[in-house]
Amino acid sequence: MKLTITTLLTMAAAAAALSGKATTTRYYDGSEGACGCGTSSGLYSWQAGISTDIYTAAGSQALFGSDGSTWCGSGCGTCYNLTSTGSSACSSCGTGGTEGASIIVMVTNLCPNDGNSQWCPDVGGTNEYGYSYHFDIMAQSEVFGDNVVADFEEVDCPSAASSDYSQCTCASS
Repeated sequence: MKLTITTLLTMAAAAAALSGKATTTRYYDGSEGACGCGTSSGLYSWQAGISTDIYTAAGSQALFGSDGSTWCGSGCGTCYNLTSTGSSACSSCGTGGTEGASIIVMVTNLCPNDGNSQWCPDVGGTNEYGYSYHFDIMAQSEVFGDNVVADFEEVDCPSAASSDYSQCTCASS
């Protein structure tokens, strides 16, 4: 009986993991971000790249926190594996990337719909390209492609990411 309950709980957790298709862009603003990662004078150095193929990102509202929060959303510290489809969302908004290339991102900021509706949809909505999810990857240069559309799935955070995230204000919320 105990094994059956454990198996059911594991299956339920796997079923609840978020996945789908999303647009991606890249940004670098040097600020603390909506998950409280950084100091009043700027971000932590790891936010611009935790390790090889592990980055931080601003998630659209549905990834950051579906309750509409703008600080310490329930999605803060959540990791996703992004796999490039090779294409961009439109012919004039990027060149895409290498199909099948993958990276992991951890949500440490919000990409709000207000002022970013082209890319960052509200919960239950889509961006201008018809996607319900968006990852704005924190990097000073291209790391994953030029505004590539990606297949994404929620994954356990690598230990380096979890350790780094423990420094953030929202990690203790």
